[in-house]
Amino acid sequence: MVTTGRLPILTLSLFVLASYATAQSYSITDLGIFSGGTVSQGNAVNVLGDVAGYARLANGDDHGSLWSERTGLLDLGSIPPETDFSVGEGLNSLGDVVGYSDYNGLQAQYAVMWNRNGLKNLGTLPGGRESRANGINDLEQVAGYSDSASAEAHAILWAPQSGMEDLGTLPGGYYSQGIAINVVSQIVGYSNAADGQWHAFVWTKESGMQALPGLPSEVGASGNGINDQGEIVGGNGNDAVLWHNDQTHTVENLGTLPGQGWATAFGINDNGQVVGWSGFTAFMWTSKNGMQDLNSLIPHGSGWELSLASAINVRGQITGQGTIHSEQHGFLLTPISK
Repeated sequence: MVTTGRLPILTLSLFVLASYATAQSYSITDLGIFSGGTVSQGNAVNVLGDVAGYARLANGDDHGSLWSERTGLLDLGSIPPETDFSVGEGLNSLGDVVGYSDYNGLQAQYAVMWNRNGLKNLGTLPGGRESRANGINDLEQVAGYSDSASAEAHAILWAPQSGMEDLGTLPGGYYSQGIAINVVSQIVGYSNAADGQWHAFVWTKESGMQALPGLPSEVGASGNGINDQGEIVGGNGNDAVLWHNDQTHTVENLGTLPGQGWATAFGINDNGQVVGWSGFTAFMWTSKNGMQDLNSLIPHGSGWELSLASAINVRGQITGQGTIHSEQHGFLLTPISK
């Protein structure tokens, strides 16, 4: 995300947007694993190339992680007393990580934020026992969900000044989740509705929660990512989709990789590059080249098999998960210009 509060980051982002050229291939960095573990995954990447996600401990449980070129893979810990389970889901350019952590022997799950001051429990809606933070912008506003004493899980907006706000559901629905948030506080996710179907939505302070249009004959949709220009990506039925930032949020079918039966998009940057997976194969989509298998864009003979692309930053760096030496590791792809 581009921050409005830190001039150096904003200047960097504008420079990248102005000078970016479509990459022909990528170098790949292994994010590594915790000692004794065999699994890691990247879930979010910021403009600096830092990656939030999780890695497995020797006892088989997961901890939220933050990787950077400067520090390597850091263990973010979990809510004390130690439950040995947490996941990092979102990351902003200030280095704030959000996600969730189990508490009290898996009896409750709470949205959390890790920042320079350590771990902060974001709590739940009144009377709730479960919450999760999925995305964060540079204003430290958080998108996620929480249950409450009176309702199943609802999408939420958490802000440092006001705490947790219940965003409700689409009309007639009882369940919703906020998945991603951009710099102008637009939130996307999914909700059920009176028709019994699951719909992707976009939420704004001015208009509340609005259902996004679906593909003809496709049912079930989710908005999984949004860029700072208001373009939204996700899945609709078996296809990855892009909702354009026009008056009606026109939906475009991005399709699937050849020979694969389904696809879902998870991230989009301000250059309109989209990433996700299709048939457990990581892809990148652009309006110029369509949907490409990311395995065809990394060095031949690298030993990697990329299965999931979860996020892409404005520099075109991509994170996710792949298999290397029979282990599942998080990765960071960095464009190589020809």
